[in-house]
Amino acid sequence: MRTSKLLIVDDEWMISDSLRSMEEWKERNIEVVGTAASGREALQWVEQEDLDMILTDIHMPDMSGLELLQRLYETKPGISVILISGYEEFTYACTALRYQAKGYVTKPIDTDELFSIVDSLLDAETKKGEESGDAESPKTYHEAIVERAITYMKTNLDKPLSLKRTAEEVHLTPHYFGQVFKTVTGETFVNYLTGLRMEKACLLLKNPELKQYEICESIGYPDTKYFAKVFTKCFGMPPREYRREYINKSRQAKDLTQF
Repeated sequence: MRTSKLLIVDDEWMISDSLRSMEEWKERNIEVVGTAASGREALQWVEQEDLDMILTDIHMPDMSGLELLQRLYETKPGISVILISGYEEFTYACTALRYQAKGYVTKPIDTDELFSIVDSLLDAETKKGEESGDAESPKTYHEAIVERAITYMKTNLDKPLSLKRTAEEVHLTPHYFGQVFKTVTGETFVNYLTGLRMEKACLLLKNPELKQYEICESIGYPDTKYFAKVFTKCFGMPPREYRREYINKSRQAKDLTQF
């Protein structure tokens, strides 16, 4: 994933410093190149850095965020601008739309809302790359996040996995992660996890040397009765019957090869 460069613009240094220090930028491969206290100072950064995104407050001295947005629209349309404001006024929204702001967040800033906008921008940039026709085109940000989560799940099936713990692993809030996971996979986290566990259970049941309790421990089910119940619901037969059918079919196939 290509590194994106971000500038944060706000005349309140505590806000800009707080935004700059958030770990979520690094997780998205975004480099915060600096902060500016006004639109004019931001334009100086624009001349010095090849920026991809600007997160700017609207109300600032010298040059407002809306004036900055208009200037960038006219001179640097490739920079994505997200506006921050403590005021929910329709006139601001109209101006933001006119000069193609990519998002509008009100104070106090909801980080989930902010990063939902950022993620959409990252996904849009990735899709531009996909239009080149490269068969090995990069995944969207959300797809990459879910892929990391699934890898973590597969390598930790023997542990008491949860939505909350997996969300922490990919540095998202549980609620937001749950939404992203279902959007990408089409399934809830719990259903997908159950599917992974049942898939591995089927594989392990084909080994006649393994006891059922050993299989349960390998896939994170401490209760063998509960495992049998879930397995039966998924496949329409209990684990012992599944194993017996597999062994019988294997023997029949072996017998046929001897003719």
